Amino acid sequence: MTDLLPLLDRMTLTGLPTEVAGLLTASLPWPRAAAEALTLGGRPTRWQPLGRWPGTGFPRRILLAADGGPGGSELTRTATGYGDLPRPQASLEVFERGDEPGYLWERSRVRLRHGDRSVALALGLRTGGEIHWWEGCRLVVHADTAEELVVEAGGAVPYHVVAAAVHASLGTYGNPYLHRHNWLNASLFVRLHRNGVCEVIARHVNGRYVDDGLELADVVPVLGVQGDWNADLSEVERLGPGELSHEDGWTVLAPYRGVEILGGLNPLEVTGQPYLFRASDRTFPRGMARTLRFSLSLSDRSPNVARYLAPDWWYGLCEELSGAPVLPIAPGRAARMAAGWLAEHVVGGGFEDGTVPRNDKQAFGDRFEPGWEGEVPYAALLSAWRTGDHEGHARALRIAYAVTDVAVDHAAHLMRMHGHPPNALSLPMTRMLGTIAAYLETGDPFLLRTARSVVDTAHATHLSAWPRLTVGRDACYLRGAAMLHRYLGDEHYRELCLEGALTVVASQRPNGSFGDQGGGVGLHGWNAYITKPWMGLLALGGALDYLDLYPGTEPLHAAVLRFGDWLLAERQRHGDLEGWAYQHDYGGEREHRDVVTGKIVRLPTGLPLWHHDTLARLLGYCTMTTGNSEYVAAWRRSHDGFWDACETGDWPTWTTDHVVAATLQFVPWLHDRLRNIRLDGPHPLAGAEILDAAPYSTPSRTTSSPGVTR
Repeated sequence: MTDLLPLLDRMTLTGLPTEVAGLLTASLPWPRAAAEALTLGGRPTRWQPLGRWPGTGFPRRILLAADGGPGGSELTRTATGYGDLPRPQASLEVFERGDEPGYLWERSRVRLRHGDRSVALALGLRTGGEIHWWEGCRLVVHADTAEELVVEAGGAVPYHVVAAAVHASLGTYGNPYLHRHNWLNASLFVRLHRNGVCEVIARHVNGRYVDDGLELADVVPVLGVQGDWNADLSEVERLGPGELSHEDGWTVLAPYRGVEILGGLNPLEVTGQPYLFRASDRTFPRGMARTLRFSLSLSDRSPNVARYLAPDWWYGLCEELSGAPVLPIAPGRAARMAAGWLAEHVVGGGFEDGTVPRNDKQAFGDRFEPGWEGEVPYAALLSAWRTGDHEGHARALRIAYAVTDVAVDHAAHLMRMHGHPPNALSLPMTRMLGTIAAYLETGDPFLLRTARSVVDTAHATHLSAWPRLTVGRDACYLRGAAMLHRYLGDEHYRELCLEGALTVVASQRPNGSFGDQGGGVGLHGWNAYITKPWMGLLALGGALDYLDLYPGTEPLHAAVLRFGDWLLAERQRHGDLEGWAYQHDYGGEREHRDVVTGKIVRLPTGLPLWHHDTLARLLGYCTMTTGNSEYVAAWRRSHDGFWDACETGDWPTWTTDHVVAATLQFVPWLHDRLRNIRLDGPHPLAGAEILDAAPYSTPSRTTSSPGVTR
């Protein structure tokens, strides 16, 4: 492989033009090479390796944090030290302690100190007009270097505060609080930089511990502050309207007035109103979480933090955009339209800030039914890496935290079914790609822990009902397993992904197709007999990720080709368009009776043309591994017809979150892989000429790349 490290000396990172920031940060992709200390613009810089290439000790990312101020944004190998600036400190202070014999409790604050300035933080909740602060806290040091101190503190915030005498009167096994959920978990993750700027991530989580977890009524989480408070709260304020008060020596911030979750059609049909929870209800649901991201300064530096991005060609060469080191092609029309839709429709403000609609037609007032699609934030980050869109990058992180906090049930460690009340879980919705990608951007350990626990739980849930007639899109969680292996080098997730993919292969029908999803009976059992192209594409997503890392693995490779052949055989003509219908058969028959209306439905049926750019990934793989260009040609005819109609407004449907996520992930990927432009020049594979014969302009290189002209 080409040595990429010399290119670092020619690289300049880019950031948004903003007011002077106290801290400059970046998550720099890293090639297969040993980590090296880097600085940004020659400033004092903290660098932290993150992740690991499979089978090596080499990191996947280097997290950089540089002192703000004048200077360039080029990468260098030398830096000016922080001199005699004091090293930051963090400690846990008990500020209140129970004095009842045999019933000890302690309430603590996290003291952050830089020189002679300090601030104390604590997490709590407001209920019944009172504030309850967290108890049983511990502070853990993750890193302590000359450039930064990284700590994490956690505790439990009591819901009902019960005195020892009351517990004594209730007995032991008869005590109603025995193995009964009665708190919110809370945590602070803080990076204290040598220049006095602190990055803080705070969160409340209604998880489970001694039982399966409970919904808590009349609860609003709060953050308490004592001391200097020079902070950038712009991201926290997005969750509002909140409330700020001063009580018992604390500045108390309630960032939102309650949990507010729009469900859409499901609660509207069942209860007559479209919301699952309203902020005025002050209910904190079982399994819910919400993260507060802010920064503060304990020095003369600004509390503002600016984030920088690497150039697109560096992401491509470091295999961030594809499973191979290629120079990326500029996003074409479809990717630009998809990114525009995402920017227009992401929820801006309120508890659901960062959520993305399921589609742009199911409106309820000024809001759309949320989709909770876990691949959307990953697709948004890919788009930002390719285009250098810093606003898009910030938006992608908001989407990732919304998915991780709201869409994941943190009591069940699975993802929720969109639009449904708590306890409705969904293997098909369990997609952790965005959460993992956000971890790579931030180093927030909660994101990684959540991704691991959700993927592991999903696999256990899947196997608990295996063998069964159909797997289908139940296998979507395998993409998260493949990504955990790809970026952390964890062999456990490679084995997990392969084991799950083999069950997908075992469920493939003799003709190459797949059922929809799920086990069980009744409504859930019927899905096994539905045949849709989309479901097969989702079923094989994890297998394709595995094949990207381990080419030619059997029987995964053969299963993908069988499904590709089924797709070619099932192509339909709709006027001047060629592609696929939404559903092709039911139980092997070309018609079925609609159980609601009683009408006979002739198959294939659906819209005049169904299209989803997961086709680009699977059919592109088939072309690249067989040399048969007809696979990609079939995708291209369907793709062009769909996006032509979307552009002219002739398409009689709407755009959805999963359509956007697929297009942003797989269409640029296909252009990159088929053209296969490398540092030593273009090396087209079979099928590239099909892309060049497109009816719309061929995308070109985004930026000039080192050593490459085209």
